[in-house]
Amino acid sequence: MKWDRVRRGVLGLLLVLCGWMALSAVAEARPKVALVLSGGGAKGAAHLGVLKVLEAEHVPVDIVVGSSMGAYVAGMYAMGYSADEVIAKTQDLDWSRGYQDKPGREVLSLRKKQQADEFQLQADVGLNNGRLTLPEGVYQGQGLAALLRDATSNLPAQKHFDDLPIPYRAVATDMETFDAVAIDHGNLAQAMQASMSIPGALRPVELEGRLLADGGIVNNLPVDVARQMGADVIIAVDISAQLKTRQQLDSALGMIDQLTTYMTRAGTERQLALLHERDILLTPEVNSFSVSDFASMRLIELRGESAARGMVKRLQALSLSPAAWRAHLQARLDRRAQLGAQPAYYIDHIEVHNHSRLDEGVIRKLLAVPTGEVQTTDDLEEAVARVNAQGTLEQVGYQVDARDGRNVLVVDVKEKSWGPNYLDFTLGMEDDFHSRSDYTYGLSYTLTNLTPLGAEWRNEVVLGSQKHFRTEWYAPLDERLRFYTRTGLDYRSESRPVYLSSSQTLGDIQVEDGSRYVTLESGSWKVNADLGWNRRPWSRFELGVEAATTSLSIDGYSGTERINSAGPHLDYLYDTLDSRAFPSHGDYVAARLSGVYAQGGWLLPDGALSSVTNFNLFKAMSPTERQAINLRLSGGSSTISQMLPMYLQDLGGLFSLSGMQRYQLNDRYKLFGAFIYRYRLLDNDFGAFRYPVYAGWSLERGNVWHERKEINWNDMYTAGSVYLGADTLFGPVYLAYGRASAGEGSFYLFFGNSFGF
Repeated sequence: MKWDRVRRGVLGLLLVLCGWMALSAVAEARPKVALVLSGGGAKGAAHLGVLKVLEAEHVPVDIVVGSSMGAYVAGMYAMGYSADEVIAKTQDLDWSRGYQDKPGREVLSLRKKQQADEFQLQADVGLNNGRLTLPEGVYQGQGLAALLRDATSNLPAQKHFDDLPIPYRAVATDMETFDAVAIDHGNLAQAMQASMSIPGALRPVELEGRLLADGGIVNNLPVDVARQMGADVIIAVDISAQLKTRQQLDSALGMIDQLTTYMTRAGTERQLALLHERDILLTPEVNSFSVSDFASMRLIELRGESAARGMVKRLQALSLSPAAWRAHLQARLDRRAQLGAQPAYYIDHIEVHNHSRLDEGVIRKLLAVPTGEVQTTDDLEEAVARVNAQGTLEQVGYQVDARDGRNVLVVDVKEKSWGPNYLDFTLGMEDDFHSRSDYTYGLSYTLTNLTPLGAEWRNEVVLGSQKHFRTEWYAPLDERLRFYTRTGLDYRSESRPVYLSSSQTLGDIQVEDGSRYVTLESGSWKVNADLGWNRRPWSRFELGVEAATTSLSIDGYSGTERINSAGPHLDYLYDTLDSRAFPSHGDYVAARLSGVYAQGGWLLPDGALSSVTNFNLFKAMSPTERQAINLRLSGGSSTISQMLPMYLQDLGGLFSLSGMQRYQLNDRYKLFGAFIYRYRLLDNDFGAFRYPVYAGWSLERGNVWHERKEINWNDMYTAGSVYLGADTLFGPVYLAYGRASAGEGSFYLFFGNSFGF
């Protein structure tokens, strides 16, 4: 019995060995199949349909090569994902993220939030030595890099792409020599990005001394690369655009597009000439779709599937038997398991490649990634977003390298090549169709990273109905950017009405019965010196002093009064709103307590010591995806007896007792509350741009009083509004109608940077 078991065991082993040898012989005997995928933006979804048919027909892929969008699909398949997995991952990606370099408002520092709110046209134009400079692309690739890292599960750098479950090449264009470059090692996401970076739209990727961009420029269907890798049979999928007819050449843009298509087609035709009789060419019908039509990816995928089904008999000639197909899939899965792609990494060491004027210590503190702990992909993306939020960096990239059994987080930081000094702009218009029509336009000029800790010198000029000039020196004091100093010189001038009732006075101006408006013209010079503490990236305290000299003239009264004032102040700011104009979540708290000694002219001949307080509380929440509710509570007080414009508490205007005119109510004490509802009607998603349109209404209540003892809930005005709004490239746009309980009604139009709210 014992020997029988031994004989049976030996016989079984021999049978397994024979089976393995037979399978190996079949594998060696079958042709090596390469899949070559061309570029075409969103039309690359056709490749997904082709993959689906190949797997359904048990057609093995031994080599995969791609250009542009084809490089992405090829890279995902090379990782060992099944066709269904590649389809699911591709369709789940928000491709508009690839064209969103700037970090969301919620991750910006408070200083950057304020700058972006006040100068909403963030042109990011460089101004250096009197010369305007622009970036190498509209987008710097920060968003696309994050998107591709997410898609590839943060796959560590590979010594060679032949070691992937399916040997892979991404084809890019060397923008200096216009040579085609087949990327065969390194970081997979970076290789994809290099092949996908359309010149002018996306900044080229600098890789090993080369400036690489879209592979479709010189080799959109890299048949030659697949042949060099040893392919016996090539399945080529061509989705590149076709030349337009004469009837379609009806515009200058059409002519430019025709020229671009010709250049791409010329390279494609050269590659098509390399195909052999055994090779298979698939040309999905996707000309009716655009390269940015990511919303139609499912339909485009079906076009690719249809093209492959049309050649199914030729594809079936490459099919494996069920047993051989299972063995092929298992081998691919085994190699996939060895890749090391994972959603989290134990970080042993951090290596920073700093190509900026920021101190490396600052970068490490902003990263705030501890060593000796597990970090998820989300943790790492949030870390680089914090660094990128400084606003002076062109790109912040990272990868996890496996070195001698240790995981090294490699962070690359590159300062903007068109900096370090930048221009931004503001534009605003407000009209109530009744008494006021205001407008402003202006620019800011910021000199950045003047010290290793990131000091900046900012200059602002605003003209129009309100004039404003400010120059400010801002200097962080520590590597964590927690403490800072801020010193500035500021000039403001404006014309505004002041409402006087029988209980109010402005110097010698009194109203015996009823009320009246007087127009105040003011011009004020102010200097300040503040010490700040960034308690959190979204909250801060400031303690400082300021001194001002203000000239006042009153319409109808001769002479100009000059008031000098000085005093300390304490400020607190907390801001986690995702948007200033249309917030859907977050909180905002602003409070100021000032002590003021003011003296001057006939308004304050003996001087006055007073206090001024202001607070503004705001909460945004979204009960559903398309709805938002905003709650606001604000108020303030001034103990100074005179109705001076710089210390007045005022109400009036849209969302500030809608229906009333701006500045209609003004006095020493104020209390106001509002409930604002908003519904997102349209998304208006144009790929790289999204301009949502909203409709909503508001309910408001508030008033101003001369004496504190007069404050009474029953002595308040009730108001409300209905409105349409849009979040545009140039800032928010509002068209609204408001009505107050006092009988006032008014239409409003706001555009860009608003005046009143």
